[in-house]
Amino acid sequence: MIGGLQMLRGVAATLVVGFHLQAAALNEGFDAGLFALFRQGEAGVDVFFVLSGFVIFHAASQTKALTAGRFLVQRFWRIVPPYWCMLALTSLALVALAVLRGDWAALPGPERLFASVLLLPWPDQVMAVAWTLTVEALFYLIFAATFFRFGAGGALLALAVWASVAQAAKLWPGDVPTILALPLYSGVVEFLMGGLIARQIAKAPSLPASGLAVLLGAFGLAAVVTGLVPLSLGREWVAGVPSALLVYGFAGGGWRTPGWTLIWGEASYMLYLSHLLVFSITGTLLRMGGVNAYAHPIALAGLMLLALVLAVSATVFFERPYRRWTRPRGAQARQRKDPGAIW
Repeated sequence: MIGGLQMLRGVAATLVVGFHLQAAALNEGFDAGLFALFRQGEAGVDVFFVLSGFVIFHAASQTKALTAGRFLVQRFWRIVPPYWCMLALTSLALVALAVLRGDWAALPGPERLFASVLLLPWPDQVMAVAWTLTVEALFYLIFAATFFRFGAGGALLALAVWASVAQAAKLWPGDVPTILALPLYSGVVEFLMGGLIARQIAKAPSLPASGLAVLLGAFGLAAVVTGLVPLSLGREWVAGVPSALLVYGFAGGGWRTPGWTLIWGEASYMLYLSHLLVFSITGTLLRMGGVNAYAHPIALAGLMLLALVLAVSATVFFERPYRRWTRPRGAQARQRKDPGAIW
């Protein structure tokens, strides 16, 4: 199970990276080449949401001594400090860019910084990817408030209510207030999809038709990412359902994947957090030398490779020691037994 899901994490993060690269090339007026295949690579976020729903339900069900407080503390240490580090680096890069340009108007104001630090449900955060962490944090809060009091069934019911309200808000003819845009994001139904798969795994570890699910999910996600199926049809369905099929197939099929996919998946969080900063700094430095980093597909491939190498390096030399430091000793032992664990 672990290997396939870890690989899926790596795929999801790489899709988002490819999406941002092709968008940058098009924004600069260049041909993205093969990176045009990532036209809707933001669907990688949908994979992450389904995966998150599955992993949180599955891991919490396997850990009998876990409480709501411990769960939230674990999630905080796993998600927030690495994000804060990247937010600090991004803010420093913005200051440096303002100094280079002599233009301080583009610097984020105090309100924007405050919302970004606390991951408040405000769409205009300093890091473009941070909105997904805000939605993720809301999922953690709802899960903690329900799972440890009412069990998996109660948590699934709470998610179903949340998803239903979000779908109703999507159909509402008026504008949703800005402060409610992220809490009522229609894609929260993907957490429910992952939770339902985890419930099935708890009943029967080997799920039927897992190979067919992987095949259909891969074709469906590829059709979305390449733009054959537009996200405008309903992102949580056209991208969420193939993502759920992939999670279902890999979780229930006992798939074996090459060893390198484990580090690819393990580095997915650092890749997700850091890639835009890597592109921004590299692109600015090259532009100062008269070179546009987005002018050719080979340059785009180089940027993707650079982002991957730096993310893996950051994972090995910084994130792994950090996780060992934040985990209780018992959790460390479990991690040593299973270095591919995604919890």
